[in-house]
Amino acid sequence: MTAFRGAGIIGGTASGPALVTRMPVNFTASFTQATNQVPGWRSRIRDRHHELFRKDVRGTILVYPATIGSTYTGMVLLELMYRGCAPAGIVVGHADSLMVSGSVLADVWFGRGIPVVEYGGSDLLDALRDGMLATVNGTIGEITVP
Repeated sequence: MTAFRGAGIIGGTASGPALVTRMPVNFTASFTQATNQVPGWRSRIRDRHHELFRKDVRGTILVYPATIGSTYTGMVLLELMYRGCAPAGIVVGHADSLMVSGSVLADVWFGRGIPVVEYGGSDLLDALRDGMLATVNGTIGEITVP
């Protein structure tokens, strides 16, 4: 087991298969398409310009470098969490306040927030592949992989 220590941003622990990208993620472009309203498609990335296009984030540990796009990002994430369509946890190179707000509000309003860890090292991206089991501990800022 290998452990990586980052900064815990939102507490809690989650495990799941990793979904890894080196591209920033635009949550507004990815999850506000009309097709995301269809049951079974709500958790699929719909940004055609992203390498994770059509990938399902539900239950994964989403690992990516940064969030880009709209100030609406937090609300998009809140909606995914509310509907049970969100990643189980997030590891991001730069945890901006707009993205983090979605998990905070989902936890406060609905009891459905997810752990977020900020980790900027490329060594995690080198060690982690899609589908590998990963555990995120947002309380202590730790990511563990087999």
